[in-house]
Formats: sequence, C-alpha cells, structure tokens
Amino acid sequence: MFKLAPLSAAIVLALAGQVMADDSTSNQSQNGNQNIAEVQQTVAPFAAATQTQTGKGHNHLAVQENSTSTINQSASGSYNAGYAEQLFENGSQITQQAAGSYNDAFASQSVGEYNQSLQNQQGSENRSTVWQDSQTGSQATTTQSGQRNEAFVEQLFGGSNNRANISQDGQDNYAASEHILHNDGYVQIYQQGKQNFAYGDQRDGNGGTIAIDQYGTGSSVEVWQDTQTGSRATVNQTGQTNEGYIDQSFGKDNVANLYQQGQSNASWSDQFETNNSNTTVSQGGKNNTSFTYQTGDNQSLTVNSKGNGNKVLASNWKGDKLGGQFGNNQTATVHQNGTNNSANLTQNGEYQLATLSQKGTGNSMETKQADSYNELYFDQNGSDNSLIADQRGTDNYAYGSSTGSGNSINLDQSGYANQSYTTQLYGSGNSATIKQADSANVAYVTQGGNNNAAIVNQSGAYQSATISQMGNGNTATATQH
Repeated sequence: MFKLAPLSAAIVLALAGQVMADDSTSNQSQNGNQNIAEVQQTVAPFAAATQTQTGKGHNHLAVQENSTSTINQSASGSYNAGYAEQLFENGSQITQQAAGSYNDAFASQSVGEYNQSLQNQQGSENRSTVWQDSQTGSQATTTQSGQRNEAFVEQLFGGSNNRANISQDGQDNYAASEHILHNDGYVQIYQQGKQNFAYGDQRDGNGGTIAIDQYGTGSSVEVWQDTQTGSRATVNQTGQTNEGYIDQSFGKDNVANLYQQGQSNASWSDQFETNNSNTTVSQGGKNNTSFTYQTGDNQSLTVNSKGNGNKVLASNWKGDKLGGQFGNNQTATVHQNGTNNSANLTQNGEYQLATLSQKGTGNSMETKQADSYNELYFDQNGSDNSLIADQRGTDNYAYGSSTGSGNSINLDQSGYANQSYTTQLYGSGNSATIKQADSANVAYVTQGGNNNAAIVNQSGAYQSATISQMGNGNTATATQH
C-alpha cells in the first residue's frame, strides 16, 4: 500500500530530483501507479501548471512564486496526494480535484492578494487542507462528498476580506476553519449526515461572521470569536446528539444565534466582557439544556425551548443553578414548553427586565435582579409550579400567574416604586408570600382553589394590599408599617 500525506509528499518530492519547470505553461499527465509529478514556476508572469494523474499511489506537487498564475491538479483513483503552493502571488488560483478513495489535497497560499483556492473531492476516505497566510481578499472553498470526510481551512497571520467555505456530505464528517488576526473574515461550514463535528475560530480581528449548518446524527459544534469586532455567529443543527457552544469573548458587536432540533440538545453560549451583546438559543425536542452567560454592556438574552428535559439556568459557569447577565442594559426572555422545565436567571445592575414563561410539568423558576429599573413578568401553567424571585432597589415591578398544581410564589422586592400583582388561578397547594420594603408599595394577590395561604408584608410609604382567595383552606395575612 502506497500513500503519502500532503506534507510528507511535498518533502519527498523536494528531495526526489524530479525535473523542474520554470516555463510559463506546464502540463503533466500520468497513468498507472506510484508516479511523481513536480513543477516549479518562479517569476513567470501568468504561469499555468496542469497536473493530471490516473491510477493509484501518485503524488503531484506544483509550486509557483512571484507571479499571477493558476495551478490545476486532478487525480482519480486511490491513495493519491496533491500539494499546491503559491507564494508572493496576486490574483492567482489553485484548483484541486480528486475522485476515488484515500486521496489527500493540500493547498497553501502565502503573502499575497485576491488569491483563490478551490478543492473538490468525491469518493471515500478523502482529506483536504487549505492554508492562506498573510493574505488580502483571498478565498478558500472546499467541497467533499461521501464517507470519511475531513476538511481544514486556515487563514491567519494578518489579512483582510478573506472568506472560507467548507461543504461536506455524508458519513464521518469533520470540518474546521480558522481566522486569526484577520479583518472582515467569513467562515461558512455545511455538513450533512453522520458523525458531524465542526469548529470555527475567529480571533483578534474585525468583521467576523461564522455560520455553521449541520444535519443529522453525531452533531457537535464549537464557535469562538475572541477579541473580534463585529463578531456574529449562527449555528443550525437538526437531529440527534446535538451539542453546540459559542464563545464570544473580549469582543464588540457580538451576536450569537444557535438553533437545535431533535434529541440530546445542549448549548452554552458565553459572551464575556461583551459589548453590544445578544444571544438567541432555540432548542427543539428531548433533553434540552441551555446555560449561557453574558457580562457588560447592552446584553439581551432570548431562549426558547420546546419539549422534554428543558432547563436554562443562565450559567457562570454552567449548571446546576448559578446565573448570568451582569452589569448594564440587560433584558432576558425565556420561554419553555413542556416537561421538566426549570429556569434560573440572575441579572445585576442597570436596566434589568425579565420575562419568563413555562408551560407544562416540573416547572420552577428562581430569578434575581439587582439594582435599577427592575421589572419581572412570569407565567407558569401546569404542574409543580413554584417561583422564588428577588428584586432589589429602584423601579421594581413584578407581575405573576401560575395556574394549576403545586403552586407557590415567593417574591421579595426592596426599595422604591414596588408593585406586585400575583395571580394563581386554579387549583392545588397554592401559597404566595410577597414582601416589599419602602416606597410606593402596592400588592394584590388572587388565588383560586385548594390549600390557599397568602401573606403580604409591606413597609413604609404608600402601602395598599388586597388579598382575595376563593375556595378551600384559605388563610391570609397582610401587615403594613
């Protein structure tokens, strides 16, 4: 069995003593097995190299330097390896095509402008790699199809307006794309069925934008955008063991969206020392979980989660409980639909506002907000409902609700324009305790049937309290100072 990985091939070829060509056009065509083709073109304006090999175990190498040139490499058969390199090139292009199995393609473009690298592989067990270093306006596109796919694109060491596209189709896919010290970058990865894993990384640059799409089976994804101005990331996963993870740290205009659909979903999206932050998570069915976490500036967080193990929690760092969002203009919205719901959120200083809503089964919420324009609306529908909320100073206001089953609400607001309306309308172990401290307090509590109890305790200023309980074990206390 004969096979060289692209880098090994390049080293062997460099030592192989093959005929070198400096002409502006070179065509090489070989059939059979275990052939080596090599061409080098230096300071050859508008140079072109074409290498075609058919059979098994071939290696082909093309190197171009200081020109505007094209390299076309084509291999069909198996165990073939192709290496193409362009150095100090402007407006040049590398195209590599392979059909068959166990073929490798490696393309490298360094120090240049507006270069393109295109790779197209069909068959099984193929691998492809593209490096573009210190490039401006360059683009890398890799397309693979069927079986053990793997692809890697790296654009690094400074540059701007660079783009990378990876497209894969069925089986053990893996894909990665990195932009480091880059401006206006762009990464697009698309995978289809089986053991998918994809990873994108943009660091220390401007522009950002990563979009990843995965469809069925082993899914998993990581996107990092660190110290990336204008960052943005969108991930879309559909069925089975989805995971996900987005991290935008030390950045600026961050936005991150992640959508997952069926099976073991999870997700954690950090935005750390953010700026115009934003996070949207949307999960579908089965063991949903979503942690998330934001620090400074204009955060906003939306999670929408449908059926089965739902939780949210909001991180710092990850489960079980803790909490997220911290200083500045927070806003949070959590909706969950059915089964083991839980949500836990913490916001700290400035314009907090939270809307939480859970529908059927294990519901529970525990949220806190600290000082400034706090507001909180909550709504739980059926089963083991419970909410503990804690808002501290300034324009506090909270609403409420909780329809049937284990109901209970426990709210504690502290100083300034407190208000709170709490409604649990109909049945089971209802109970509500509201405590508000100084200033414009108001509280109404209304409960429906079964073991009701309600206590309101308000402190100085314009108090007012109304408790209304309907049938069964009622008890009521209101104390105002």
